[in-house]
Parts: sequence; structure tokens; C-alpha cells
Amino acid sequence: MIAPKYRHGKAVAAGILAVAGVMGTAGAASASAPAAAPALAPASVADVRAEGGVQAQAYYTRTIWKRVNQRVAPTNKSRLMGTLGPTPHTVKCWRYGQTVKAEGHVNNVWIYVKNKASGKWGYASAIYFKGNKYANLPKSAKC
Repeated sequence: MIAPKYRHGKAVAAGILAVAGVMGTAGAASASAPAAAPALAPASVADVRAEGGVQAQAYYTRTIWKRVNQRVAPTNKSRLMGTLGPTPHTVKCWRYGQTVKAEGHVNNVWIYVKNKASGKWGYASAIYFKGNKYANLPKSAKC
């Protein structure tokens, strides 16, 4: 972007830089123009919850390696919603729940996963997801 010449001096130059920064383009900067404000880092989900706000939560794709039950809560005693096949699924987060012993593993992590057939969200034991004990979800993806 080529900055045109203006008669109004520094204030107009700073305004052009601010607009250029918002538009995501680089503008011509003079030595006397103020530095752009640093971009704010997005708040963590915990920070937003603590403030009573709402933040869009990330979605991940994780693969189940064996058919598994999907439940309303992270426990084998909760209502069965359906089953999930051994394919990639959309997941939101993980949480601790009932300890499950299956397939030679012991784990108390449950994954909040979307059932492709019904479109409903529920929990499945992380034992049945490929990856580490958290299905390779980041620590920040805790429900």
C-alpha cells in the first residue's frame, strides 16, 4: 500500500497505520508514528469461565480404534446414547471420570465426542481413542 501525502501530519499518518493494521496490510510508517498496540492473546477457557463469559471452544478430530459406547456422563453407569465406530470423530474436550479397565489399559479420562449418526454429544472412554491417555488432546482442552 502506498501512503498518499497528507497535510494533517502525524495524526493522519497514525490513523492510516491503524486502519492498515486492522485490514491486515502493511502501511508506510514514519519514524514519528506510534507503534501499533500489541495483539491481545486469547483468554484461556478457564479464564473466560471465571469471568462468566463465553468463548468458542476448539474442535478436534480424533480416531477411535474399536467400537465404543457413548454415554451421557463420564461413567459406565450413565445412560447409553449409542455406539461410535472405529473412524475419525469430532471431539471437543476431555475430563476425568470413572476409571475404566479395558483392553489391557486403565484410564479415568473420558472424551466429549460427537456421534456422527445422531449428531449428539456424549462421553466415551479415552482408552478407545488413538494417541496418549488424553487422545492427544492438549491440556487446555479440559472440559
